[in-house]
Amino acid sequence: MKHVFLVFCFTIVFNCTGKKEVNAYQNYPFIEKVSVRDTCFGNVIGDSYRNIENLQDTVVINWFEAQDAHTEKFLGQFINQERISDQIKSYYFNKEQAVSSVKYTNFGSVFFLKADIKNSIEKLYYRKNKNAEDVLLFDPRVFKKNLNREYTINYIQPSWDGQYVVVSLNYDGLKSSDIIIVNVKSQEVLPEVISNTAPDIYLGISWLPDSSGFLYLYIPILDYNDENYMLNSSTVLHKLGDNPNKRRIVFSSKSKPEITEEDLPIAKILSPKDKYLIGYKASVENYWSAFYADINDLDKEVIHWKPLYSSNEKVYADYGYFIKDKFFYISGKEADNRNISSFDIIKDVLPSPTVLVPEKEDEVISSLQITSNSLYYTTSKYGVESFLYEYKDNQVSKLKLPHASGAINIYSSSNENFNLYLGIDGWTVDYKRYIFDGSQFQLDPLSNHQSYPEFEALEVKEIQIISHDGAEVPVSLIYRKDIKMDGTSPVLLYTYGAYGESITPYFSPIYLNWVLNGGVFVVPHIRGGGEKGDSWHKAGMKSNKSNSWKDIIACTEYLIEQKYTSKEKTVLYSSSAGTVSTGMAMVERPDLFSVFIAVVPMLNPLRSEARANNASNYLEYGTIKDSIECMSLIKMDPYVNLQPNTTYPASLIIASFNDARIDAWIPGKFAAKLQESSNSGAPVFLDIIYDAGHGGGDTMEEQIEEYARVFAFAYWQTNHSLK
Repeated sequence: MKHVFLVFCFTIVFNCTGKKEVNAYQNYPFIEKVSVRDTCFGNVIGDSYRNIENLQDTVVINWFEAQDAHTEKFLGQFINQERISDQIKSYYFNKEQAVSSVKYTNFGSVFFLKADIKNSIEKLYYRKNKNAEDVLLFDPRVFKKNLNREYTINYIQPSWDGQYVVVSLNYDGLKSSDIIIVNVKSQEVLPEVISNTAPDIYLGISWLPDSSGFLYLYIPILDYNDENYMLNSSTVLHKLGDNPNKRRIVFSSKSKPEITEEDLPIAKILSPKDKYLIGYKASVENYWSAFYADINDLDKEVIHWKPLYSSNEKVYADYGYFIKDKFFYISGKEADNRNISSFDIIKDVLPSPTVLVPEKEDEVISSLQITSNSLYYTTSKYGVESFLYEYKDNQVSKLKLPHASGAINIYSSSNENFNLYLGIDGWTVDYKRYIFDGSQFQLDPLSNHQSYPEFEALEVKEIQIISHDGAEVPVSLIYRKDIKMDGTSPVLLYTYGAYGESITPYFSPIYLNWVLNGGVFVVPHIRGGGEKGDSWHKAGMKSNKSNSWKDIIACTEYLIEQKYTSKEKTVLYSSSAGTVSTGMAMVERPDLFSVFIAVVPMLNPLRSEARANNASNYLEYGTIKDSIECMSLIKMDPYVNLQPNTTYPASLIIASFNDARIDAWIPGKFAAKLQESSNSGAPVFLDIIYDAGHGGGDTMEEQIEEYARVFAFAYWQTNHSLK
């Protein structure tokens, strides 16, 4: 990473007078303003930093570099940063290796990624069965070694018979990945390399029933500065040994007129014995349209796609499976918390499906898997408590888990296998993998066995607070058992509230380090997320978006009133789409927050459609082409709503120049306007990451350094000493 951590005497950084300190911070790099006035259905909106949007302009590029150098001048000297980093590393590095991306086959062989924690490079391994010895299949450091790039593995998928493995490789956080195929027996890489794809993001690949090839999503343009970025994608059939540049397209906008150039036409094969393949018209929404075709059509010149269901039927994402001629799926139609339904694709005609599992009042159905002998599904209560159910012989049974679960991840190798594989996670309990054979749970030999005694002194509290309109908002709090309720503890509020995504409990020694050092980690499950079902999502999108940031404000006020913290100790933190809400909470109530931190943030949604990589995000925020939605965009835009000469909190805005989802000019514009507008004397830093994408650093060590930097800034601005 670009950040070099210099250790200086503490007095050099902090023992200057307040006046000198403020003057030094406020000596921000200058860029001339080029103002533009836009008209949106009669509303005139000024934009004084439109010129920053041109990332090809050397003046703009130089300004970003100067901002980054200015930030490094101060943040690079934090002595706390190194100490925090060392603390977090001690949690991770006291175990030798970490395992992820575990994939079983129907024959019991298992493929997975394993990394030596200290170098964090994940390699592909294989076991003939779950108790066999590890066999190294592929080390990404040997891929295109002549290019001097640090490739990482971001996705794997073994063939049905376990003879081959698709491996997706990426470098520098770019959205585009390369696909290679590894022969398991010979441990050799096949000669073909498939480019212009991103299986780690877009539903992976699907092996053909006989494992002779696979389907993948081909994306012609993956340069996010190109106006055709992400347009006209298609599902391609690749046979092993074929020239990857001669693509056989099997599903695209040419297959069905309903598919537009912006849609993602993703075809999948869900099991090796399925009679049909399914084609999704995928988007950022949770409910898609889909088509199906006879699996034998893949051997023909023309594939005859037929409608399976429309988005109006509210079939939840890709949670659907064929069992002979029947299709089983999660439905949100007339069921905010969703149900499980089925229909016969030959006999039945939607919308007359059979409801197998009705929705529950206070649990949202979140996932579905089918094995050879049962149907399993998970539910989530308020996003923080999860349950596993079995549906068999028209009866529903709640399964007793090995221990309480905040979040459950389930999968099966296919509906031909009787085993269900699951992972259980929690705020203070490490992720554990289990195998359920229909009668008992067995700890997966590949599960983590590490204990963390340092986290035993932490307490988790799940509450609901009353928001501005009377809505009950779930809030998760993690703190030390010896906390003093006197308002002196710094609070880190992390939230998201977009796209119907829920922040479910997950074990993160990084965030728990904040708690061990005397802070409180708080997750408000605000509207816009999916913690309380579809209605919770809708209540925080487009014209209802204000509920999202007002939920944050209500939560912060509650924490202050209950003496968890004080206004001088509140840190508001989010990333990506979550910063629409956190940004507006800060802009509307700057008096409530001491620190504002925004990572790869969407802080100018009104200009979202000016981006080449906007894709279908307007479905979540709204579009400037609609009079009502345009007004909503104006009201939810943190950049637009910044006011001059206002007391704004200390802010750290982090942008990535390799971000394929949110262009660096969005956080850049916001930082420039905030530096101009704030009269508080508190620093407003713009930090640039040049060698990572939207998700941050590739290795664990890089990610730890990034968080240590954020935490050190927050501790400094809240005047908090480490424990």
